[in-house]
Amino acid sequence: MAVASGTANSVGALMQTVAKFLTTAGNFTAGNEWQLMRPAVIDSGTTEVILKGVGDGKDEIYVGMKIKDQGEGQQNILLNGFAGYDEHLEWYEQPGSIYREKLPCIPLAKDINLDYWLTANSSRFTLTVQMSNQYESAYVGFMKPIAIERQYPYPLVIGGSAYDGIAWSNHGDGHSAYFTPFMQSGYSALCLRRPDGVWEYGGENLTTWPNNTAPVDTFTVYNKDEVEPTPEDHMLYPIMLYEKVPTGMLGELDGVYWIGNRADLAAKDNVIYNGVTYKVFNNVYRREDDAYHVVEWR
Repeated sequence: MAVASGTANSVGALMQTVAKFLTTAGNFTAGNEWQLMRPAVIDSGTTEVILKGVGDGKDEIYVGMKIKDQGEGQQNILLNGFAGYDEHLEWYEQPGSIYREKLPCIPLAKDINLDYWLTANSSRFTLTVQMSNQYESAYVGFMKPIAIERQYPYPLVIGGSAYDGIAWSNHGDGHSAYFTPFMQSGYSALCLRRPDGVWEYGGENLTTWPNNTAPVDTFTVYNKDEVEPTPEDHMLYPIMLYEKVPTGMLGELDGVYWIGNRADLAAKDNVIYNGVTYKVFNNVYRREDDAYHVVEWR
């Protein structure tokens, strides 16, 4: 896995930095970096990209990011997933794209410094962006399907912390990280490509466990001998995606886990579990016990 953190001075610079990191060979083992399909070169004027991940070496995982000016001091990083790539088609028109007017996105304020944390492997990447005391996030790429080989050949997940059109300052349910999806007016920050090629949208039939399951105030501190639990004493739950009809687990997010009882934790803390480091973030502006998650950081 490759990780990076830093500060970008604009939304465009952030997207360009992410794309450059993903496509730099030295950040991955030989042949496992993401490939830049569009444009030919990333520069300071780049406003959209299409990338291809190699997965286990035999996959072709197509995803896209695009800057959109929403006005009123806001720019969004739109997120999309595709089933292929055609150089003659526009970004929105690529084969198998999410066919909704309002796409999952990372909503961000313009003209401010943006702290970010990026994790990536050859199948997916996660991005967390800090603005003051809130944390916008994204998951782009494959999940780990619960299926036998070839039963779920293209388990593509595209998740942001809002859908296009929501203000970064909005405190409604629709402004919520991909691991706690809501459906509003038919739109959602989470999209999953089903085995039949149809996109499923989070917050209605598609949801997550344990985040969208009540109650989630679950005790996850496993060292009961500690009077005051430390970050090293926390148990982590994989975040699962499931459908309500027909009921069934579909898979789990790769390298992203739910953590509860976070009274002794804070955003950007490190949790060490089984010798692996994880970084803690909360769900946008929320601070309740069920609003925290960790991403694998190594």
